[in-house]
Amino acid sequence: MSSEPWTIDSIAHALPHPELRATFMRDVSFTDVQRLPGTLERWVRFIERFEADRPRIEKLRSHLRGSGHLPADYEASLIDVTAEELRADADRARGAA
Repeated sequence: MSSEPWTIDSIAHALPHPELRATFMRDVSFTDVQRLPGTLERWVRFIERFEADRPRIEKLRSHLRGSGHLPADYEASLIDVTAEELRADADRARGAA
């Protein structure tokens, strides 16, 4: 995907799950135009990290299918979210309620 320019459509199609696509579309639709470039960059970084981790994920999936459990040395990690992103999500949730 890196050889092609990112568009809203290509970002949406690159997301691995329908819920993520819906979240992305809501995020883009309700973001102030001035903040839209930063929002789009955050989603592109998410996709790039996901794609970079795909071999590790596939290895974990294969191990789980073969043994019924994750490797003993497996450590889960959370996606990096800034305090500003958490506040913005909380504000949107309060506004939607």
